Amino acid sequence: MIAENIMKNKKKLLGAMALACLLIACVDNREIEISGMVRNLDGKQIVYFQSVDGMFNSQSFDTLKIHPDSTYTLTLPAEQYKRVRFVLKGNRELGSLITGKRKLVVNLDGAAENGIDVKGGDEKEMEISTILDRLNRDVWNLRARRGDRWSIADDTVATSVIAKLKADALAMDEKMKGVDEDLYKKLKQDVRLQLMLAFQNQLLGVNWKCSEATKQQWLEAWEQMKDFCADDDIDSPFSMAFYDVVAYNAGINYFVKGEQISEIDDKDPDKLSFYDYEHHLNGRSREAAMAQLFLQDEMAERNNPAIIPLAERFRELYPQSAWMPLVDRAVAKNRAFNETKMSDHIHFPDIENVKTFNEVIDRYKGKVVLLDIWATWCGSCRDAFAYVKPLQEYVKQRDDIVLLYLSIDRQKDDAKWRKMAAFYDLAGDHVRIQDAFHDEIYKTFGDERETLYIPRYVIFDKNGKICCSVAASPENLAMLKSQLEEAARVK
Repeated sequence: MIAENIMKNKKKLLGAMALACLLIACVDNREIEISGMVRNLDGKQIVYFQSVDGMFNSQSFDTLKIHPDSTYTLTLPAEQYKRVRFVLKGNRELGSLITGKRKLVVNLDGAAENGIDVKGGDEKEMEISTILDRLNRDVWNLRARRGDRWSIADDTVATSVIAKLKADALAMDEKMKGVDEDLYKKLKQDVRLQLMLAFQNQLLGVNWKCSEATKQQWLEAWEQMKDFCADDDIDSPFSMAFYDVVAYNAGINYFVKGEQISEIDDKDPDKLSFYDYEHHLNGRSREAAMAQLFLQDEMAERNNPAIIPLAERFRELYPQSAWMPLVDRAVAKNRAFNETKMSDHIHFPDIENVKTFNEVIDRYKGKVVLLDIWATWCGSCRDAFAYVKPLQEYVKQRDDIVLLYLSIDRQKDDAKWRKMAAFYDLAGDHVRIQDAFHDEIYKTFGDERETLYIPRYVIFDKNGKICCSVAASPENLAMLKSQLEEAARVK
């Protein structure tokens, strides 16, 4: 009887312990809730970037869903220290936050100098978030030649630049004090990687205009800076600058130092970067760098076919990675793009022997031509393709209007250009800019400096003359139809 009671009590104890462990696990996996008001967006969207399992994802974002009353509620996976960055899309940074709290009020203002106002968070964490945002802006201002916090923009002496950046890092270390040791390490690494970006910017600028001896001095200083900044540190991926730093380091290895890799003979940048991450990084740094390579391909819509086999290697290395759902999504989009079949209503006229663009237009005498000037690397051009279907339906009803797409891509992107025409199902004729009429296009459709802004829509009448040099976008179909019909009436 006593033994039976002991066994019963033991089972109860084990059950209670299991329940306690389950409750702890649930607490550890709670979500973080961020809510607040938004103001002064001027019709623009807010997007946000967030950390993934303690590693910041700078290469993919989500759009903030805003309610009709200008409020929002954002529910995110909780981490020991969550990092979130808000951006007014196509405009500017609003700000970021680092928090261990589970519930925060964050108001966002598109017109305010400091676009983020956090309530309910730890004061020290919010203070540090503001300091790091300022550092991030200062680095970007240096890269864009809009500011120079460290007085290094015109400094061509590598050791001098390093001294200034290190001094700033040590000064900022003092400002980070007051938080627990684990967060402090993360913050120190963030500072160092931000400053590494500043150093890389100067190295790359000097590289193209200096002597070989000076170049070697900068490369030696770069090795010293890498030791100081330690991009392979376990806390490095927490930094918003991490991926840019490791990507630039790979570029410096293979395109500045000129390191050769026998396994890669085509100089594909993604293959070189992946190789660099696999052989120069470890642990979470390697995992975060590799994962974001795929996300960058997705965000920039590069759709490099080399990505697909690289993703299989990533899966072998990190089958349980928290990044895997994002990587799978990116690779699926890449695969869909590269496996798209060409439809019969997409045509590529042979213009190999054409000497002028007027000769191309002359082929369509008797018809109105809507010329769409674009490029595969142009995000705005790709966005505009979302509105092309109604235009195509309109043109189907007319036998006197032709859709002509002119890509200004280079020869090396010929295959991608053709695939993109198929992927977006751009019914019509497609030509790519040729050396013979390259200057003609930029002089005809560019500004006074011969700078060509795309997407650009131009309408030619039935005589092959430009009758609308800046036509409406397919997004504004009513106006575009009116312009096309007016062109059709020209005798």
